[in-house]
Order: sequence, then structure tokens, then C-alpha cells
Amino acid sequence: MITSPKLSLLLCALLAGTGAMAADWSSNSLGYRYAPSQSEPGVSDKVSKNIFSFTHVSGDKAGSNFFTIDLLKSDNKDPNNGGADGAQEWYGFYQRSFSLSAMTGNKTGYGFAKDLSLTARIDAGSKNTTFAPSPLKLQLGMSAAMPVSAGFWDIGLAVYKETNNNGIVGKTVTFDAAPALNTAWAIPVGGVGTFTGFASIVGPKGKDGFGEETKTETLVRANFMFDVGGPKSGLSVGLGVEYWDNKFGCDNSKSFVKNSCTATTPLLLVEYKL
Repeated sequence: MITSPKLSLLLCALLAGTGAMAADWSSNSLGYRYAPSQSEPGVSDKVSKNIFSFTHVSGDKAGSNFFTIDLLKSDNKDPNNGGADGAQEWYGFYQRSFSLSAMTGNKTGYGFAKDLSLTARIDAGSKNTTFAPSPLKLQLGMSAAMPVSAGFWDIGLAVYKETNNNGIVGKTVTFDAAPALNTAWAIPVGGVGTFTGFASIVGPKGKDGFGEETKTETLVRANFMFDVGGPKSGLSVGLGVEYWDNKFGCDNSKSFVKNSCTATTPLLLVEYKL
């Protein structure tokens, strides 16, 4: 059984790489985004973060693979365990989708959706703060591909299960299963760029490591990425906004640091497709 988030992230990368070897198509990209005012539960000030990412997407005759990993570096308002510098965090996930259209040969769609997919996702992370979170999350569910004329827009519903570490109280926390609603999109606009983003809503998942009931968590990120040098150059820059409410299930109304579980921050983004 995998218990280390670092091993989990390695497994994600290996699964994505294995899928890529048999892929009919694939795409890799490097990204950077700057978030000047994120929240961290228990931290009184807003935190700025520099975030570097790698993303892999591929497709085969049965469906698709999606793997992404972020390196997040906080400023000193979110200190590391030693307290001298800002915290550093790794976070990534791998999602495998199995297309019903591809597996059954049905090309006519499914009612309002042009395709339905079975989805399995694993998230893992690690952060070097006193709290020392090391989340491991599993999701199993189904998603529907909306009939957009270009790009994609998917909406999914899944069962969500999480374990995490609470370094302050010194124990691993196993949360209750919860429903999760997810959507993601990337829609070209007018030949100048792409409207991209995602939203995730995770229902209450029982008590946290302090014995407090968790709340519904909402994360929304929406960006507009402008093509630099044309869509074939691979380079894009963009502006975006991120809204995170009851971060990690923290009850913002009961947090011992007021409003530390919710924030809205602008984003600056750069992406290069390899």
C-alpha cells in the first residue's frame, strides 16, 4: 500500500508515462503562475506564491490520461517548519478516463452529452510546514463531455476519499467519503487565445484532525490565455482569477484566524507547450 505522497506522485508520473507510450496523441507543457493573495488556514495574512508546473495529456483508443504536478513556493507569511523561509509544496494528480463512445463504438452521443467517460483520479502532495500536510485523495466517478464546437468542456460527478496528516496534533486523519462535482474547460476564442479553467466542489467529509466538522469546499480557477506569436508557437501568457472557499474543508466561520480559509486572488500565467 502506498503511504508516502512522494511515492504516490511517482506512481502518477509512471502511470502517465505508461499511457503515453501507447498514446495516439500526446501533449506536454511547462507553466508558471503567480498568485499574490492566496489564503492558508491558520495564517492571518494573505500569502503570495510562485507556482511552477508540468502537465501531460494524452489519448488512446480507450480514453485519455491527464497528469499535472505543481511546485508551489510561498512567501514568508506562510513559513516553513524552520520558520526562516516561505514554505515549499509539491502537489499533483493523475486522472485516467475511459470513453464509452470509444469502447462501445457509439458515435451519436448520450442525450445532452457527446460522450460519457468513467474516471479514476489520484491526488497526492507534501508541504514542509509545521502542519506538514501530506494529502492522498482518490476519486471514482463519471464525466460528460459537453457539445462545444471547439476545445472541450467536461462535467463530472465522483465519490471522493481522502487521508491527510496533521502535524500539529501528530496524527493521520482519514476523512469520510464525500461527493465531488468537477468541471474543466478549454475553449478557443476568436483566434487570439483560449478561455481555460476548472471548478471543484467537495462536500463535507466528516471531522478534521482538530475534531471540527468540515464544510463544503469550493475551488474555481478561470484564465484567459493569449497566444504569443500565433497558436503554433506554443507560448501563451494570461490573466486569471482564483476563488477558494473553506479551503481543505476548513470552516471559515469558525477558523481561529478570521477569514483564513477563503480568498480570491488574481493570477498571472505563462505556459509553453513542448
